Amino acid sequence: MALPCELIDEVLCRVPVKYLLRCRCVSKEWCSLIDSTAFIKKHLKTTTECNAPGVILTGEQSLFLTDLESLSADEEVDVVEIRDPLKSVFPDAEFVGAANSLLCFCKNNAYEFLIYNPATRKYRKVPDMPYMFVLWFDMVTVSHCGFGYDHVNDDYKVVKIAEFCGMMVIVYSLKSNCWTQIHDVPSDILIYPLSRKGMFASGALHWLAARSQPDGCFIILGFDLVLEHFKELPLPVSNQGKFYMADGGSLCILEQCTDSRTDVWLINNYGAKNPWYKAFSVEKPCALGSFKAFRPIVFSRRGKDVLLEVDYTKLVWYDPEKKVVKNVRMNGIWSEFGTKLYRASLLQLTENEQLQKPSEDKKKKKQQRKRKKEKKQQKKR
Repeated sequence: MALPCELIDEVLCRVPVKYLLRCRCVSKEWCSLIDSTAFIKKHLKTTTECNAPGVILTGEQSLFLTDLESLSADEEVDVVEIRDPLKSVFPDAEFVGAANSLLCFCKNNAYEFLIYNPATRKYRKVPDMPYMFVLWFDMVTVSHCGFGYDHVNDDYKVVKIAEFCGMMVIVYSLKSNCWTQIHDVPSDILIYPLSRKGMFASGALHWLAARSQPDGCFIILGFDLVLEHFKELPLPVSNQGKFYMADGGSLCILEQCTDSRTDVWLINNYGAKNPWYKAFSVEKPCALGSFKAFRPIVFSRRGKDVLLEVDYTKLVWYDPEKKVVKNVRMNGIWSEFGTKLYRASLLQLTENEQLQKPSEDKKKKKQQRKRKKEKKQQKKR
């Protein structure tokens, strides 16, 4: 007795991506269903609501995958290294950011970009910027960029910013596959030079910046990916502490109050006058041992522990109340790395024309073979 199509759809929506890729071989009907846009969107929504996110560890020319549930276990974690396309198609790449199921990399001083789905191993090279934009970016030594998701238009976007006698902002849309210029840009704000990569959170990219006049105070400059305009967020407090941005589950500010204490501020109500709240503090010396810097990645499901990346070399689960640390043991990680969350999905990145080319090429090759055979037969006759 065959299962109804609706029931098959519901069952497959709960199957992990790596198994769905195998399920495509079951039948033409299953392959058509799994490749459909409606199913891909439904599967990503189900995964986001029901499953823990995946974890990506980015190092120098290395990319490793694991999942949050594995990191929560007491056993040693085996991570999976992905070599292509970074080492073969896009060598010397630098990580830009992650949004949902896609990653973005750049190279050549952020003149070339590649968007990649690690679950399907599919990628798309972003087209080159128009020549008029290249001339502008050639005049600056440092440019800023970011990658994020426009949830209203279901679009992924790359943002590139140059500051030279003003601000030049261009945006690449994955949906339209082209670059456009943003004309409504702030004229009295300068992005902090070390804040090169925009942090994606709450539908916007964020950079640490400062007003050029009148007081030169630090702010957070946000770029709304839906409306494609800039907005300002105040810092949590207005003292002279050192501030660092972190892009874990939400926008995070680390305030180094003293040499022995760092406060972690998280967004409570994005868009409110006072959107920040102090989540916890980390003091030295503590159970983390000797360290230079840390970065919150995500809270556990119960909200009791927080996953911290420490000195770009290790991950630990930290209980802010009890000040207790549990080290995460990983196999195969041998160098410094950055940690990002992502959601595995079947999102297709190959353009429609590129999808058609292989089948067209096969038809042409078959026709050529037939012609050669016919010619040979005619010669024999």
